[in-house]
Amino acid sequence: MRSFDPNEQPRLSANDAISQIAQSYGVVIPLLSNSSVGAPVHNMRAAFLAGLAEGMEKALCILQNGEEPVPLDYRDFVHNTYHPDDINEHIAEFASRIAEAFQEESNLDITFEETFLQSLDLGATSAENEMRTLESYYLKTDQFLRSLRGEANIVVGRKGSGKSAIFLQVRDRERNKKGNIVLDLKPDGYKLIKFKELMLSFLEEGTFQHTIMAFWEYVLLLEICYKILDKDREQHKHDESLYEPYRNLVNLYHTEGYDTEGDFSERMGTLMEKISTEYQARHGNETNVRLSMANLTEMLYCHDVKNLTLQVINYMKNKETCWLLFDNLDKGWPTSGLNHEDLLMIRALIDATKKIERQFSRANINVHTILFLRNDVYELLVKETSDRGKEASVLLDWTDPDLLRELVRLRVISNNLCSDSPFYALWSKIFVSHYYGEESSQYLIERSLMRPRFLLNLISQCKSFAINLNHELISEGDILKGLAAYSTDLLTDIGYEINDVANVDDILYAFIGSQSELTHEEICSILIAFGVSDTSCQKIFELLLWYGFLGLMIDDEAKYIYNFNYSMKLVVGVIKKSPNICYIINPAFWPALMIKN
Repeated sequence: MRSFDPNEQPRLSANDAISQIAQSYGVVIPLLSNSSVGAPVHNMRAAFLAGLAEGMEKALCILQNGEEPVPLDYRDFVHNTYHPDDINEHIAEFASRIAEAFQEESNLDITFEETFLQSLDLGATSAENEMRTLESYYLKTDQFLRSLRGEANIVVGRKGSGKSAIFLQVRDRERNKKGNIVLDLKPDGYKLIKFKELMLSFLEEGTFQHTIMAFWEYVLLLEICYKILDKDREQHKHDESLYEPYRNLVNLYHTEGYDTEGDFSERMGTLMEKISTEYQARHGNETNVRLSMANLTEMLYCHDVKNLTLQVINYMKNKETCWLLFDNLDKGWPTSGLNHEDLLMIRALIDATKKIERQFSRANINVHTILFLRNDVYELLVKETSDRGKEASVLLDWTDPDLLRELVRLRVISNNLCSDSPFYALWSKIFVSHYYGEESSQYLIERSLMRPRFLLNLISQCKSFAINLNHELISEGDILKGLAAYSTDLLTDIGYEINDVANVDDILYAFIGSQSELTHEEICSILIAFGVSDTSCQKIFELLLWYGFLGLMIDDEAKYIYNFNYSMKLVVGVIKKSPNICYIINPAFWPALMIKN
């Protein structure tokens, strides 16, 4: 399964679209209603992809909730849905066409000989879209190995630093072991927000925190049970020691009032709806309600939780290790800045996993939990935690350019090249050695903000221009054009990240047409002219440093946050010692913002 998510990748290039459609057996395209944010851009992109799929004779399913905004000439191709159950009918028909596509033989006659550049596949920039191939060129960092050994509870990294890659690698390696139970959980951010707002509107904070923790504990216990029943569905029939415990679990799990259909997010959403219905039936619209343990139990649980816990622990004695992996926790949260209650949701989840680990460890059962969080969210979480430092975390931020070169090298040699080939021998097959006097790989790495995804995006943009112009090697002109396209995407990406944390919209556009080097006073003047209040200026200024948009000029050399090992304290210390220091806008943003060098 491959997907396009504008939260992860702001732009879908034509080359990527053609490549992804060509590799697929079928394509599902949802259209957004006119009232949805970003509907026009989304639907134009959807129409383009639908046209590609139709032209390549791929199985196609276009879905629209309601009647709008399907244009008249699309009416015959679009499936309208009015209830979530309607989708099942359309997907059933779509699935039968996929089954036919699986069985068809495809003989592609390639009438031209591809150049090395044209045949080069560097993989997808998003780990979710390269699940099948990632193992062949994955760079096994110390952070990954520590996660695999269960030494890390939280993996912290910026967007595009490789959190999802570690998630997928740990998941795939551990679930291939027969005795392991692996939960790969990706909660829907918008459902968590909806649940939080519902609970907040009725409960006082102490009860809210206790309720959220109890909810997580219950959800995790049910998911462990679900995964056990799914994994041993056949095995228990042939293993006498598993048969009776398995049947006991089945009887406990399939209780009246609990819907076991769908994926994790759907099951979690169903539970949330049950809780809200139960609450309103008991308390109506009362606010500031304090719930006793008995009230909480009645409202939350469909099962006999104590008995279920005992049965799950008893069954797990026949297994080896249980892994709880959480990704995308902060994905889908609204771009209105994180607040105290959002962090309480994460804190409650961590506490719930700790409680489950303690319960299972009493029976000598290993449970390893890993949460994957953006480091801006983690920083806020640490600030709000009284017993900070108790969680074992690993930091994924990259500081060594040679490590990024090794990441690229592994992807290049996966194209049936000698595994011992050094980086520069391979690089010379793809890029010109220098870009206007500067070594080309270093030039690109310096504009990647030291993030693997951004580097791969930049290389991909340059490669696209070279292939379109039929170049055998990526030239200086291709790099110039690729950087311009990449810069626009980067501006959008970093803007979203800043907005997620600080609720400042489009703040980077304040610097359009400015000088590349600025003083602190000039930066504040630009921000104030853009509408930032005097009191918020310093906070925004520090965010721009934190995200690598601004750097410090030290001895005529630009230093960014990654040159200080991502330590904001070091950056602030240097600024205090040199109050008249000059700042520079990262060159990666110059083309998009028309910065004057």
